[in-house]
Order: sequence, then structure tokens, then C-alpha cells
Amino acid sequence: MKTLKSIPEKFVSEFGDELSSVAKLIVPYGRIWHVGLEKSDKNIWFGDGWQDFVEYHSICYGYFLVFRYEGNSNFHVLVFDKTATEIQYPLRKNCKLEDQVDIMKLGDAIISMHDKLDENEMSDSDELLTKYEVREKFLKKRFSGTSSKKKFKMSRGRERAIQAARMLKPKNPSFIGVLRPNYMQRYIMYVPVQFAVKYLGQPKIVKLQTSNGKQWLAKCILRDRASSAMNIGRGWTVFSRDNNLEEGDVCVFELIKKQPVVLKVSIFRVVDYAV
Repeated sequence: MKTLKSIPEKFVSEFGDELSSVAKLIVPYGRIWHVGLEKSDKNIWFGDGWQDFVEYHSICYGYFLVFRYEGNSNFHVLVFDKTATEIQYPLRKNCKLEDQVDIMKLGDAIISMHDKLDENEMSDSDELLTKYEVREKFLKKRFSGTSSKKKFKMSRGRERAIQAARMLKPKNPSFIGVLRPNYMQRYIMYVPVQFAVKYLGQPKIVKLQTSNGKQWLAKCILRDRASSAMNIGRGWTVFSRDNNLEEGDVCVFELIKKQPVVLKVSIFRVVDYAV
């Protein structure tokens, strides 16, 4: 995977003139990768720095990438494995890399996929297709544009969801978290300093429990050593996806057990309050 095949002509025709010689690839864990853009006539490729990006994320033959263009040569990038499951960031370098991947259009996102399946992989193609279709719906929903009217409704819904969350009176220590855009992009949830210092202390593994009793493991990590502020990081991605959390949703985290730490999560969905 020394270079990425040319970016789709439709994208180049619309945005090619504004692309500089270096693109910024922004991944969910917050790191920004500077990758060179090589241009020839109407074709554009990722060049210098792309191989480092590929190797760092252990991108293998059959993986595909989703690029959301933010302007000024900035791309938010998601990486999915052969089963159409988003990877945990970052991964160890344990994959054999192939020479190339293709780019195709999926909804409003640019997807990088394998050229074709080997013959011995064809038996699994139907199952993979189903997974890709499910992923396509997820991506369209996640990256779709938002009208002014919808933005107003969602803003109103968020305010109402926050009010509803505040009306919940847990009997145990708790805090409220709102899924803000930067949290969604970085796959984290902010933990208030006061709560982190008093009830969490050091970085640790916690359990997130929903109302049905199902639990997910997640890791609380230091966000700022000076203030002891924390984020719920690794594991939050899976929890968010499994519970279909959206931007603007509000969560109430209640400490129902201290050893080990178990946080009961009550979810107030913005869509339910946007009517």
C-alpha cells in the first residue's frame, strides 16, 4: 500500500482546486497526520506520509477508510476492518500490507476498499455485503448534512434532554454528560474534575451499565494532569455504537458501585425531545 489510488474525479472536480500540497488526516483519537498530496492533471493521490499512516494503524488488505472532508485540506478519517467493524485506535503493527487499495463513493463519504475478493474469500461475500450495507446506513446517518430547520429542532431537543436529565435524581453520586461534536469525533466522554478526583482518583477500568443491566468495559484516562480531569476513552466507542448514541444525546452517569467502579448510564436521546 505504497500509495492510494486516485481520489474520485467527482470529488476532485468540486474540491481539487482548494486542496494544498499537504492534507491533514484527523483520526478519532485526536492525532493529526500530515500527508502529501500528489497531483497530475486531474488526478490526486495521497503520497508522502501515507505509508506511515497505514503502518501505524495496521491497515491491511480488505480494510476500508471513510474520509469526511472539512475544507482547507482537512479530512476526518475512520478505519474499518474486513468485517466492516471500526478498529480500536491505535492498533499494533501486526498486519501484512498490500500494494494498493481503491476508493469508492459511499453516501457522502469516500470509502477505501480492496480491489476484489480472492476466490477463497468469495464464500463469505454475502455475509460481508450485509455488514457493509449496515455500515453504509450508519455512515450516512453519521455524516449526513443537517438543514437549518433540523439544527433548530436538534438544538431545542438537546436543551429539553438536558432539562429531563436534570430532573432525574439519582440516590448515588452522579454527573451529566452531553455528547458534543468534539467528543463524537474523538470518541470520548468528559468526566467533571470534582467527580474524577473524589470517586475515581487514578486512571482505571470502569464498567458502564445500562438500564437493562448490560455492561461494557471502558477506561478512564487523565485528560489534564494538572487538574486531574479525566475522560472516558477506550471502550466508549463500542458503548456509543452499541447504544446508538447521537450528537446532542445526554447521559446521566450514576456511581452504583465503587469497587470495581460501575457507572449506571441513563440515556436521554435528543431525537425524543426534538418534536
